Amino acid sequence: MKFTWSSFKKAEVPTTVGRALDVDLPLFGIEGVRAKIDTGAYSGALHATQIREVKLENGERRLRFSPLGSKDHTLEVATYHRRRVTSSNGMTARRYAINTEIGILGKNYPITITLTNRGSMKFPMLIGRNFLRIHGFLVDVNQKSE
Repeated sequence: MKFTWSSFKKAEVPTTVGRALDVDLPLFGIEGVRAKIDTGAYSGALHATQIREVKLENGERRLRFSPLGSKDHTLEVATYHRRRVTSSNGMTARRYAINTEIGILGKNYPITITLTNRGSMKFPMLIGRNFLRIHGFLVDVNQKSE
């Protein structure tokens, strides 16, 4: 999936979300992932393990990973890139980033997320401020999580 700026249409009426919500990743067949809304983070992140580049017999490169730390499922994507990410503790690392879709409150949106091991974190997914701004979301920390 390739994104262009026309993929991102800002909502005329902002959607208000709480500090956490359940989201879907429809292109991966994943539903009900608990995500933290983090206005301090620039981009989003998904818990994944066994993240590795593989070279196919025809010479093409793919990114393989196990979403949400699954021991039974492995996903493979053809389009990905690496980016430098600075975590909340100030450590900088290079992570793989992928383009996909995220389902929030019954509507799908394009999103770019990085893959990292979030196994020790409370939430397996993080949604950052860039996504929230582009798609016109407002965050109300007093709103009860859905």
